[in-house]
Amino acid sequence: MAKLDMGKAWTQATGLIGANKDTISAIAGLFFFLPSFAAALLVPELATSTSIDPARSGGAVGQQAELQAALDQVTAMYADNWPLFLGITIAGFVGSLSLLALLSDRGNPTVGEALGKGLKSIPSYLAAQLLSALAAGVAIGLPLGLVSAFAPPAVTVVAGLLLIVAMIYLFVKFSLIAPVIAIDGERNPLAAMGRSWRLTKGNSLRILIFLMLLFVTIAIIGGLVAAVLTLILSAFGGSVASIGIGLVNAAVNTIVTVIFLVVIAAIHRQLAGTTPERLSETFE
Repeated sequence: MAKLDMGKAWTQATGLIGANKDTISAIAGLFFFLPSFAAALLVPELATSTSIDPARSGGAVGQQAELQAALDQVTAMYADNWPLFLGITIAGFVGSLSLLALLSDRGNPTVGEALGKGLKSIPSYLAAQLLSALAAGVAIGLPLGLVSAFAPPAVTVVAGLLLIVAMIYLFVKFSLIAPVIAIDGERNPLAAMGRSWRLTKGNSLRILIFLMLLFVTIAIIGGLVAAVLTLILSAFGGSVASIGIGLVNAAVNTIVTVIFLVVIAAIHRQLAGTTPERLSETFE
């Protein structure tokens, strides 16, 4: 049972990006950047639909009413534009699985080969996600529902907190489903879930800490960069600002997605083992 070395995983992730930057850029641009940019242009209210102004909300009651109005607006927005968001979701699935397939240590797949593997992986990946969500619902939702129905409120709160921890644990245990399917070529969703569970055994806390640190760091840096560029672009006003802000948000989202996927691939590679030939190629 291998122990995750977070420093080594990050070094491998940056090495994978450096060794595959052209092909990664092609997949990321096509499946992450362009859909995100298209959404920003076609549905500009995405950037403002959930904003709440405390100065005009009229206290807690007013804030609650405004929050409900914002949620209703978001619901209506997704209902009106569901074909677009469905297409973006599918593109994200294809792009994510194709990018992971590209980072396989079993040869050097081309972009076309990686896309083929990504497309073939979608049914297994969707099935595994549905099964893992069902498992989480049975293991977490059912007990919480029973506690909420029969236990005092204080016990319900404590149970809810414990079940949130359980949900995070399940997220970590199933976090390697995508690379198991796309890289290892495991098409059986139950087998993919089982392999992800085994690979993360003894490393759940390390993986959680690693991903949390990564998320916080990227969120802070990405948020600052996006905020500064958005502020600058807003000064131009009109379509220039809208297009520029859309470009910035799409670029930040793409970079975050790519880093997350490559880190997941590096974690999988370290815990699953890799061929010496491919590992040497990564750092050439």
